[in-house]
Amino acid sequence: MLIRRLVLENFGLFRGRNEIELTPRSRYRHVCPVVLIGGKNGSGKTTLLEAIRLCLYGPLVLGKRVTAAQFEEYLLEHIHRGDGELLHPQSAAVGIEFDYAQAGEQHRYRVERSWEHVENSVRSNLVVMRDGAPLDELDREHADDFLADMIPPGVSQLFFFDGEKIQELAETDQDHLALAEAIRGLLGLDLVERLRCDLRVYAGRLQGSPAADNLQAELTDISDERESLEGRRREAVRQLDESQSRMDRLRQEIARHEQRLANEGAGFASKRDLLQAEAAQLRQSLESAEAEVRELCEGLLPFTLASELCRALREQLDSEERVLNWQIHERLLKKRIAGLKKSVEKILFPEGGNLDKAGRRVITRRVAELLDQLVERPVDLPNVRLLHSLSEQDRKRLIGAIDRVLNDVPRQLQSVQLRIEQYTRRLREVEAAMDKIPSDEMLQPLLEKLKDLHQQLGHAQAEVDRNESGLKEIDLRVHELNRRERKLQETLLDSGKLQDRAAMVAQVQRALEEYSQALATAKVDELKAAVVRCFSQLWRKGDVVRRIEIDPKDFKVTLFDRQDRPVPKHRLSAGEKQIYAISVLWALAQVSGRPLPMVIDTPLGRLDSEHRGHLIERYFPHASHQVMILSTDTEIDKTYFRELSSCVSHAYQLRFDGDEARSVIDEGYFWSRRETEVVHAS
Repeated sequence: MLIRRLVLENFGLFRGRNEIELTPRSRYRHVCPVVLIGGKNGSGKTTLLEAIRLCLYGPLVLGKRVTAAQFEEYLLEHIHRGDGELLHPQSAAVGIEFDYAQAGEQHRYRVERSWEHVENSVRSNLVVMRDGAPLDELDREHADDFLADMIPPGVSQLFFFDGEKIQELAETDQDHLALAEAIRGLLGLDLVERLRCDLRVYAGRLQGSPAADNLQAELTDISDERESLEGRRREAVRQLDESQSRMDRLRQEIARHEQRLANEGAGFASKRDLLQAEAAQLRQSLESAEAEVRELCEGLLPFTLASELCRALREQLDSEERVLNWQIHERLLKKRIAGLKKSVEKILFPEGGNLDKAGRRVITRRVAELLDQLVERPVDLPNVRLLHSLSEQDRKRLIGAIDRVLNDVPRQLQSVQLRIEQYTRRLREVEAAMDKIPSDEMLQPLLEKLKDLHQQLGHAQAEVDRNESGLKEIDLRVHELNRRERKLQETLLDSGKLQDRAAMVAQVQRALEEYSQALATAKVDELKAAVVRCFSQLWRKGDVVRRIEIDPKDFKVTLFDRQDRPVPKHRLSAGEKQIYAISVLWALAQVSGRPLPMVIDTPLGRLDSEHRGHLIERYFPHASHQVMILSTDTEIDKTYFRELSSCVSHAYQLRFDGDEARSVIDEGYFWSRRETEVVHAS
C-alpha cells in the first residue's frame, strides 16, 4: 500500500479543504521513503493520524463495541469550530488516495468519508473509487467491510501508532497484553476465538434440547390416520368421476337441443322483439325523410328543374348591376366636369398669364376634351337592357335564392334520397328476417326441455364442486400428516445424534485450541528473531540482549543477556524501554508480511541523543517503503533533520494560527523554506 494524498476538510483544527501530498519522491534513482511533518504540541499532528484511521475504519476507530450515538458524537466533535467565526461549518470530510495491489494487480483507490450535522442527527456518507470508477454493487454495499478486509484494524495498529502506544509497551508491566492483542490481530486468532465462543453456545443448546419419549407412538397414530384418509380419498375420487361423467352427458344433450333450436329458427325468435322495434324505428325514419322531401318541394326544389335559367338570371342581374353603377357614376361625373369646364380658364390663367387669348383658348379647349374622355363608356361594360327594376335588398335576396337552388337544395335532396334508400333496404331485410321467425307454439316444447337440461347441469356442477372440495381437504390433511411425520422422524433422528454432536463440538474445540497454539508458537518463533534483530540495531549497547523469549500462551516477554541471564525490564532506562517498544512494533510489522506505510506520531519524546540517532539512522529510513513521521521541533531538530534529509521526500510544518483558531499546513520544516530547500538539495 502506498498513500498518495491525504485530504482534510473542516476536520478538527483544519478549516476549509487541506490536501497533503505524500507520494515518496526519488532523488538520484533513490526513493526517499520519509515524509516529515513537524508541528508543536496542539498544532494538529495527532489529528492527521486520527484522520487516516477514521477514513479507513469509520466506527471501528473507537473500538469494536461502539454505538451509533457514540460515533455520531465523535463526528460532531471533529467538525471544525473556530473562535470568532460568524458561521461555523456544519459538515466535514476526510479522504485518502492510495495504491493497493490485489491478486498481483495494482489499483488506485480514493476513499472519502464525509458527514453533515442535520438538525439533531448526523448524516454520513462513504465513497470508495477504484481506478476512477465506483466499486461494483457488492463491494459498494459492504464498503466498510471491504476496507477492513483490505487493511485489518488489528494489523493497522502495528503501522499507524503514536507515542502513547510506544509508552504503553514501554512502561506498563502488562505489556504482554498489548503484545497478545497485536499478535491475535496479526494471525486472525480473534476469528478463531469468536468461533470457539459460538461453539460453546451451540453446545449449551444441545444440552438443553427436549426429550422425545412419545415420538414413535405419535408416528404410529399418523400412519393409522393416513391409511384411513387414503380409503376416503379413493371413494371421493370415484364419486367425482361419476358426477363429472353425468355433467359431460348433460352438456352433450344441451348442445344437441341448442342445435335443433337453431335449425328451426330459435335464433330469430330470440331477436323478435328487437326486430320489431327496429322495423318501427325504420318506418318512422322513412316518414321523417319523406316529410323533408315534401318540405323541399314546397320551397325552392322546383326551381332546380330550371337551373340553366337560374344561372342566366344570375348573370343578367350581375350585368344590370354593373350598368346601373356606371350610369350613376356617369351622371355624377358629367355634372362635375360641366362645372370644371366653366371655370377651367380661370383656374389655369388666374391673372391672364403671358399667353394671348388664342393660346389660352387652345389650352382651354384641350383640357375640356380631356375631361370629356373621363365620361366615355368603358369597353368591358356589358351591353344589356335593364329589364329588372329591383332594389338592392330585393336583388341580394333573389341572388341568395338562386345560389341555394344551384348548390344547397341539390345537396339536401341527395342526402335525403340516400337516407330513404338506406332505410328502405334495411326495412326489407328486417321484414324478411321477421318472416323466418317460427311461431311460439313450435318453439315452446324445445325451450322448456332446454331449460330443464340447464337446471340438471347446475345440480351436476354443484355436485362436482362438492366432491372436488372434499378431495382437496383430504389431500391437505394427508400433506399435513406427511409434514408432521417428516418433522418427527428428523427430531427422532436428531435426538439420537445429540450425544455425537456434543462430542464433535468438544473435538472441534480441542482442535481450535491446538491450532491457535501451534499458529501462535510458529509466529512467536519468527517474532523472537525479528525483535532481537531490531533491538540490536537500535540499542546502543549492541548485542547486550542475546536472545528473547515470548511465551505463546500469555505472550510474556523475557530478555536474556550474553551470559543467558534474564534482564528485568525495570532495569532498563526510560529511553531503553522506548527502544524496546519500538523494536517490538517494528518486528511485528516485519513478520506481518503486509507492505503497509508506517505512520508514527511523536516517537522520540523520552530518548537520549544516542538512541535518537540510532532511530534516525537505522529505523526511520528502513521501517517501511513509506514512513510518515509526526514530530515536534525538539524531537527532530536541525541536526537530526540534516542526518535524515537524504531520505526525506516531503517536509511540512503544521502552524497553529491563534487569530483564526486553526492549523495551517506549510511546506518545509520549522526553519525557513530556503534552508529546507538547501537541506533537500544536499
